Amino acid sequence: MQIGFVERKGHILTRSTLKCLSQVASINPTLGCIHQCAYCYARGYSIYPGDGKVLVYGNMPEKLKKELASRRKLPAYVFFSPTCDVLQPIPQVLNSTYELLRILLEYGVGINLLTKGRIPANFLQLFQQSKELVHIQIGITTLNRDIQKKIEPNAATPQERIRNIEQLCAIGITPEVKLDPLIPGLTDTQSNLTALFRAVQGFGVNSMGINYLFLRPQIKKNLYKALWKTPFLPKIMEHYQNSKYINLLAEQSSVVALDVEYRKQSYEQISEWANTFGIYAYVCGCKNPDITEEPLCGTTWGKHFENTFGQKQLFDV
Repeated sequence: MQIGFVERKGHILTRSTLKCLSQVASINPTLGCIHQCAYCYARGYSIYPGDGKVLVYGNMPEKLKKELASRRKLPAYVFFSPTCDVLQPIPQVLNSTYELLRILLEYGVGINLLTKGRIPANFLQLFQQSKELVHIQIGITTLNRDIQKKIEPNAATPQERIRNIEQLCAIGITPEVKLDPLIPGLTDTQSNLTALFRAVQGFGVNSMGINYLFLRPQIKKNLYKALWKTPFLPKIMEHYQNSKYINLLAEQSSVVALDVEYRKQSYEQISEWANTFGIYAYVCGCKNPDITEEPLCGTTWGKHFENTFGQKQLFDV
């Protein structure tokens, strides 16, 4: 893995093109990600530096301080991160991410962090000091290590992610779980998901966002590369025989999605399975616009901070 540093030229706090994040301040501390998830849409972006390379914005913490000091209004929270995992097991990434989080929390700005990495001890200590400002989402779709290491080769193991949930709950932060993306015929089975629901039930997790894998040319290419000569690949692609193009709630973004009736029926079934464990599973409207428009992710997360901040400007960027 090649690690490099680059300077951030523009604003630190930016808006995503996804509708669910369009009114949310967000931060991307790096270009590229060591996790190399086969389904990652960011690996197809024009600014992606290529597999095996991560570029860290070395000047971000100082720029963020200046940006916050010059703002008339502060956002209620900042989302980490639309195009990379900020808890990649790279010291340079973790150091930068920690400083960015620390600065935001010192300014009283909440943080929303989605990760498939392992949460280090110093981050947990930081979160505990300002837990009313912290909302964490753990991305996990299977407890099966053999499956997980094929599709997410360098991400934290399922057991490490369950440990994340346990440690967060121990410091008074109940995380949300993201079943994203579910892979048809592989991670959406009853045996796979009920094992996962059972594992998190005891920690008080009561909310999960669910979303199926969509395909773009680069995602399909990466899936073939990761799963070639495994029984997984033909099983997955069989489900996309009746797929169709849909437009995501983003600028000029068209993807290949599973048949709408398949998704509807599967989401209903998964919600029923989750409900038996006391878990509410909601469909991400931003990635399923042909099924629902609500709740959009940013709106769902915003409710957490609205309860904390009241009338404070939630989405000012």
